[in-house]
Amino acid sequence: MNRTLLSLAATVLAFGIAGWAKPPAAGPDPVAGNPQASVRVIIYQDLECPDCAQWHGVLESTILPKYGKQVAFEFRDFPLRQHRWSFNAAVIARYFDTRGVPLGLAWRDYCFTHQDELTPDNLINRAAAWAAPHGVSRAQIEQVFSRSDLFAEVQADLKRGETDHVQHTPTVLLDGKEATTPEGLEQMLTQVLRVAHR
Repeated sequence: MNRTLLSLAATVLAFGIAGWAKPPAAGPDPVAGNPQASVRVIIYQDLECPDCAQWHGVLESTILPKYGKQVAFEFRDFPLRQHRWSFNAAVIARYFDTRGVPLGLAWRDYCFTHQDELTPDNLINRAAAWAAPHGVSRAQIEQVFSRSDLFAEVQADLKRGETDHVQHTPTVLLDGKEATTPEGLEQMLTQVLRVAHR
């Protein structure tokens, strides 16, 4: 079963959504912080990327507590081709988003904090075990991979990443400018918020 699901994800990733006459519209990307905030940070991330995991740790421990009430942090999926389970993990995250953004964000957090334990072969089992306390069955996880809308949402983020000239993950953008370090993002946010409150 796992090989079939991995093969399906690889096929969709390789050939995109060109086979559909009209691709389904992408669902909203998950947002942490204040979804209504006028200041918006866009974060292109790969759930298998070690640099993304480091950024995620700082974001959760420092940046969100400090700026979360004033800033929307929008997460976009940008699974890199060389990573073997990140695309499937992103599709699973999109399913959890449909059950509530907090659940989708919690799955992303799990992936980042358990990267060394996840593999293409155990991803479904780990996702099912993680999801069970949240009322999601293994059968529901497996059915995720038959949903073209979820694949389309990941693909839509990849396309938007191309438009935004994303070359690596994480790519963190504020007003179209890239923050290359968490400290740099804090400096940018401080400046933008100062101007916004004048």
